Amino acid sequence: MAGVGFELKKLFRARTAAGHLRAFSYSAIITSGPFLLLTGMVLGIQMLFMVAGVSDEEQGLFVASVVYAFVFSQILSSGFTMVITRYLADCLSVEYYEDVTGSLFGLVAILVTLGAAIALAFFWGTPLSLFTEALAYTFFLELLVVWVESVYLTAVKNFRRLIAGFAIGAVLSVAAAFVLLESQMLGAADAGLLAIDIGMGFLGALFLIHIVSYFGLPKHGLNFAFLPYYEKHWRLFLSSLCYTLGLFLPNILIWQGPWGVAVAGTYIYAPLYDVVTFYAFLSLLPLMTLFVVAVETRFYEKYAAYFDAITRRGNLREIEDARQDLIYTLWFELRQVVEFQFLFTLVFLAISGYLLSFGGVDFNASTMYDVLLFAAFFTGIYQLVFILLTYFDVQAAVLRTGLVFVLGNVVFGLAGLWMFGEKSYGFTFFLAAGLALVAAWRELSHFAQRIDYCVFCAQPVFYRAADGPLTKLTRMLSGGQVIDLERLAEEKMKEKGGGLA
Repeated sequence: MAGVGFELKKLFRARTAAGHLRAFSYSAIITSGPFLLLTGMVLGIQMLFMVAGVSDEEQGLFVASVVYAFVFSQILSSGFTMVITRYLADCLSVEYYEDVTGSLFGLVAILVTLGAAIALAFFWGTPLSLFTEALAYTFFLELLVVWVESVYLTAVKNFRRLIAGFAIGAVLSVAAAFVLLESQMLGAADAGLLAIDIGMGFLGALFLIHIVSYFGLPKHGLNFAFLPYYEKHWRLFLSSLCYTLGLFLPNILIWQGPWGVAVAGTYIYAPLYDVVTFYAFLSLLPLMTLFVVAVETRFYEKYAAYFDAITRRGNLREIEDARQDLIYTLWFELRQVVEFQFLFTLVFLAISGYLLSFGGVDFNASTMYDVLLFAAFFTGIYQLVFILLTYFDVQAAVLRTGLVFVLGNVVFGLAGLWMFGEKSYGFTFFLAAGLALVAAWRELSHFAQRIDYCVFCAQPVFYRAADGPLTKLTRMLSGGQVIDLERLAEEKMKEKGGGLA
């Protein structure tokens, strides 16, 4: 997110209320814009359904297809995008761009292949028409591609194009849905799915053009040069997968219960619980906005100063002063973000009755919303600590917190369903999120107390390149041409350090 930080620093240098307002607005658009635009796209098509008098069955089929594609594309891609982010960061740090676009093609090929196998297994034997299955399957694959492309587009620091692309895709989808519904050439659900496929397809093509225009086409044909990273950073892969799976697991468990609604003999989901959860997580929109501002404008400067003092051979006093500034800023900014979000959560709690009444939510669901609101609060703060731990590259600690989150949801979710049934809805997620937050906070506190030891003593003395099956496969696919970016970065760092000595 360095591009975000660069823009924010320029805006905050103005030291005026207008400059600060623009900075917070910029951060809000970057962090929340894609989510709001995708949500607006789906809601816009649903509004067209209501105006056209589309039946509940057709609306349910459209919504279920979208929900399943969104949830399972996130779960499938989460681990892959986390590791490819590390690969891209190393490529940018050593200014090695030749295989960046190739890695995009390679990762998309892997995800599309896995997604095709999953979709084939899911749709096998369902009563849906082949055309409807193809439309739902296409949207699922397009989301996989867009999630990957979004990582690359943030790497080129072109956030305006990222937001503009989502906006154009959303408007195009709604417009296409209007035309298709008016023409009545297709059923309502098929028309909605085709419209959303058109919008997301255009979005994916637009993103690809931007990425290729920046990095160029692959020069060496090394489309799978990134595979060794999944051996070296498998903890990052599992950590992200655990977090994403833990996030959606409560919904998936409740889909199987009495609130689950079967749609077209294919999908099962719980509209009431899903809607209430969606409203609860809306309260987190300010959280990432403030966190990005805090991290990119204050924390990262101290973070960079500390590691610069080490790598550029600062003396003991300089390193110690930088360490103290870093730790102080870490806890100060984190505390500020937590206090702000807690206040915002209380505001959402106060207006929940009015908010949910517009969605037609009954009293019992409103009570569950209050619990889910604090579950979302715990989850949001846990995500921030999760990100900070990845900043420091303590991958074992990140994985431990991810396992706590996903296993907590499994254990509490199943136990709650078995002992309390519907009364446990929301509360088990609250317990799992709270437990994960406590675990992550302890890991961050433990690391902060031992940061010098972790940096100076806990690292391997000699660098060892990965040499597992994925590395061997990469050598085979590339004819032995494997560029070790981490070794190259280490050599460049030594050269800079030696030059300053």
